[in-house]
Amino acid sequence: MDKPIEGAVLFADVSGSTKLYDTVGDKLAFAAVQSCVNAFIQVTEANGGRVIKTIGDEVMAIFPNGNVAAAAAIEMQHAVERLEPTGGQRLGARIGFHFGPAIERDGDVFGDMVNLAARLSDVAIRGQVITSRATVDGLNPVLRGSCRPLHAIDLKGKGEVDI
Repeated sequence: MDKPIEGAVLFADVSGSTKLYDTVGDKLAFAAVQSCVNAFIQVTEANGGRVIKTIGDEVMAIFPNGNVAAAAAIEMQHAVERLEPTGGQRLGARIGFHFGPAIERDGDVFGDMVNLAARLSDVAIRGQVITSRATVDGLNPVLRGSCRPLHAIDLKGKGEVDI
């Protein structure tokens, strides 16, 4: 049964995994990537979020609001930075999140808000967290003050979005 919900969907993607697989091999690279994914999961759960699914080296999670998602995103970046390098290489994280309405069905979340969060993650670079201007406007003053506006970007299937 479809259930309307509101929340902040966050996508956290491991950055540098393809190069790592090429240089250290499958076994070591998989273990390093899994350490990052595990960090994403642990931070999500510690911050009151829920992991919706893992997709390869990416985690999709939902949080009750943008403030919690922002705090978790920052913590995820720090958690990945603290991991030991593998074969002399460090992995990173690219994170995007957006707050808004969605539809929940069978534990999964669907809707425009989810699509926007995924696109934001796609355009983030290693070590970066990107969210929409609308989500930033709803953050508490401390978190809002740590954000800086970027230019409007054209997101696949979404058109121009202020971030």
